[in-house]
Amino acid sequence: MKKLIFLFITVFLLGPSLFAQSSPYPKDKEGNEIKPEWTPTKSDQSAFGEDEKLKADSLDAKRLPKSTNFWVYGASIGSPASLNFNLGYYFKDVVLRGSGGAWGPHWYGGQVDLGYTFWKTPVIAHSISIVGGYFEVNPFAPEVGRGGQSSYPTGLNIPGYNRRDPSQEDLLIRSYVNSIDSNVGAYLEYESRERQRVHLSQRYIGLTYDFLLGNFFLQVGGGVGQGDYKNPQLLLQMGYLFNTREYHD
Repeated sequence: MKKLIFLFITVFLLGPSLFAQSSPYPKDKEGNEIKPEWTPTKSDQSAFGEDEKLKADSLDAKRLPKSTNFWVYGASIGSPASLNFNLGYYFKDVVLRGSGGAWGPHWYGGQVDLGYTFWKTPVIAHSISIVGGYFEVNPFAPEVGRGGQSSYPTGLNIPGYNRRDPSQEDLLIRSYVNSIDSNVGAYLEYESRERQRVHLSQRYIGLTYDFLLGNFFLQVGGGVGQGDYKNPQLLLQMGYLFNTREYHD
C-alpha cells in the first residue's frame, strides 16, 4: 500500500514536467508554445515552392534515326591510298561507296564499293561489298618480301639492274658488266642501290565485310589483282564517317 501511494505522488509531481518535455516546440517567456505558421498551398505546390511539372511528352517514345536512305562522309586509314576520303549512300538494302586520295604523283589510289546490307538498325549496319580499286605508292627503301610485294623495281630499264631482288640471271649480267668495265658496273650498282624510292602499283577486285556503328566504320576483306603485290591481298579500312540520318517517329 505504501508503494502504491509513493508511485501516485511521484506521477503527480513529475507528470507535468514529463508532458512538457514531450512537446517538440519551444516556449516563450509566458510559457506558450512557439509554433510555425502554416498556410495551405495549391495542389501542385509544396510547402517549399512549386513542384517540378511533368512535361506532356516526357513519357513518349524517343524518335530514332532512320536506318536507311542517308549519306555518309568522312575519312579512313588503310587501302587504297593509306589515308582516304569516303563518300557513300545507304539506299534501302544497297550501299554505294567511294574512297581514296592523292598525296603525290606516285602516291594515290581509289576504290569503289557496291554492297548489300543484310542487317541494320538505326544505329548499326552490317553489309558485304564487292570492291574494285587501283593504287600507286613509292615507299623509300622498302624491304624485299615485306608488305606482300612480289618484286621491287629499281627504276633502271637495263637488264640485270631493273630488279631490287636480283635473280640468278641478273647476277650473271652484273658480273659480266663488271668484268668488262668496273666503273660502269659500279655506276649501275649505285643507281640500283637499295636506299631509294621504288614505284609500286596494283589493280584489284575483292569481297569485304563492312560494319557501321554510329559513326565508326570498319571494312575488312580480301582481294586479288595484278601488279607488284602478291595474291591474295588484305583489304582494310577503318575510320570515322559522319551521316545525314534524319529522325523519324
